[in-house]
Amino acid sequence: MNIRKSFEESNAQSAPLASEHRDEILRMSPEQAIRNDADPEVQLFPTVGYRLRGDSLWRVQIQGRISQASPASLGKRIMLRGLIRALNVPADVAQGDLFQNRVRGFLAAPIAGARIQIELAGQHYVLPRKSKSSGLFQCKLDLTDKQLERFKRYGSGKFQDASVPSQDANQMDVLQKWDVGLGGQASSQVFLAERSGVSVVTDIDDTIKLTEVNSRRRMLQRTFSEPFEPIEGMANIYQRWAEQGALFHYVSSSPWQIYDALNQFLVDNAFPSGSMHLKWFRLRDELFKRWQLLRRKSKGGVIRTLIRRLPQRSFVLVGDSGERDPEIYAKLASKFPRQVARICIRQIQANPLNPERLNKLYRRYGMTVPIQVFSSPSQLGELVTT
Repeated sequence: MNIRKSFEESNAQSAPLASEHRDEILRMSPEQAIRNDADPEVQLFPTVGYRLRGDSLWRVQIQGRISQASPASLGKRIMLRGLIRALNVPADVAQGDLFQNRVRGFLAAPIAGARIQIELAGQHYVLPRKSKSSGLFQCKLDLTDKQLERFKRYGSGKFQDASVPSQDANQMDVLQKWDVGLGGQASSQVFLAERSGVSVVTDIDDTIKLTEVNSRRRMLQRTFSEPFEPIEGMANIYQRWAEQGALFHYVSSSPWQIYDALNQFLVDNAFPSGSMHLKWFRLRDELFKRWQLLRRKSKGGVIRTLIRRLPQRSFVLVGDSGERDPEIYAKLASKFPRQVARICIRQIQANPLNPERLNKLYRRYGMTVPIQVFSSPSQLGELVTT
């Protein structure tokens, strides 16, 4: 059996301040297929594409995971019991749909060694490496403008439910076929960033979604047993920036295992569409006891890679004071002073960015990029470009 997906490209509107080019979105929407719970499941994660030499070649990144529902092993059952104890929630909550959907990614059995074949614009590509023991796979495709041109699609730039067909009239389809010898379907997006323009790198937890990361129990409860709650006003600000030409990259220490729930949160709250860069959490007995410690490992490397791959773009970095966003962003600004144009930090009272902490950042990193501390999204104003 084959896994089939269709890709759409859409284009966010550009403001004169942002870029004379338009950043294109390669949106993937699935063909409907009949499947049951025992079938393998393929997830595709939103990624970014960027230009290589000259102006005619794109490098498109594709990444995802192959897994399968199966009876939980002893280790997974122990992990699940530990999580329920940490959450301190009633049994009916632990058995409810919300909790079960949030832990599904941790309990799914990964499929290792799957060889993936891709068909794009009538050409076939085979991943040089099989899926890893985690079920994760990734691929980089180099495609010319000519190959992509007749498959471009233009859309609204908002996160969309991939199960709902697009209603935009000015779109063209791109068909991809992933032959892994497995059944299933998947959907995601690839965002094509032009050489010049503005990229907004934004955190998720306590920046656009209330998580309370400074309290281990509340963080776990909000992650696994409670509906996600948006920070009021952030989606409106981000949509305004998107209308001015910004391309969004969601970089977070949240686990890939809850990607589906996070993606639905972005859809439901009308955040601008963008690439997703989360963290893979290996399954271990002490995972949830060490959750905060594991989150603290720097996400700076992911942002640094984005900046290096897009050397002519300006970057606006948005985060919060609850963890180490100010320190990570300040270090990046000192290393890339011509690209990092602005840093915005949402104030978290449990760990505020007070004058002492702020002055320490400027003394340590010596950067000239302004750091804006905000409590209300309305304070962010318009998108600033350089």
